[in-house]
Amino acid sequence: MTQTLQAYPKMKDSGVPWLGEVPEHWEIHRGKNLFRKMNRPVSDSDEVVTCFRDGTVTLRKKRRVSGFTESLKEIGYQGIRRGDLVIHAMDAFAGAIGVSDSDGKGTPVYSVCEPSLKTDSHYYAHLLREMARSQWIQALAKGIRERSTDFRFEAFGLQPLPLPPAEEQAATVQYLDGVDRKIQQFIRNRRRLIEVLNEQKQAIINQVVTGKVEVKKVEGKREKEKEKAEGKREKGKETG
Repeated sequence: MTQTLQAYPKMKDSGVPWLGEVPEHWEIHRGKNLFRKMNRPVSDSDEVVTCFRDGTVTLRKKRRVSGFTESLKEIGYQGIRRGDLVIHAMDAFAGAIGVSDSDGKGTPVYSVCEPSLKTDSHYYAHLLREMARSQWIQALAKGIRERSTDFRFEAFGLQPLPLPPAEEQAATVQYLDGVDRKIQQFIRNRRRLIEVLNEQKQAIINQVVTGKVEVKKVEGKREKEKEKAEGKREKGKETG
């Protein structure tokens, strides 16, 4: 999938430990200059939006409704709009960063960010998830609890981040989305193959245990194959 990609001709040191070198023409800006933190009011019709660790940010009901702690009072909840970059302060280190595909409302533990004119929220969701994968977000943690962070907007805003030209951001997102579609299709195909093989396995088990086929004949075939393989090995030793 990467055979058609080519390296940039000129690179420079970004000065960012987890990032390394970047193309020479890319700029470096702090997060607070690329996004602004929103604090929208909530309307009565807003439904709960959840930021998941796989980077999906969507209405909770689209994924599942069980396994969550329901708030008796939604104190501090904020409005979320489609296209917002959402960062889960406590779970960002595990990849809970993404772009909302829905309007709704979310817990105050989320940093809901609106991009400036030069920034593509989808590109920065990929970038921040890479920051999480590199364990940089976890390295910023000030708490003593293991695998626990508090990556709020104040911390995000101080982080130096690359700013590619807008067209390169869009091209990057388009390419990654295409790769993701191919991988997801491959996974679906493999899962379907596993399902078919398991069905075949169960059918064989059913035929054997219920007497639909004679096991001795099956064993006889296996013994012949085993004897044939052993004969070939012996012949190879003689000629050697």
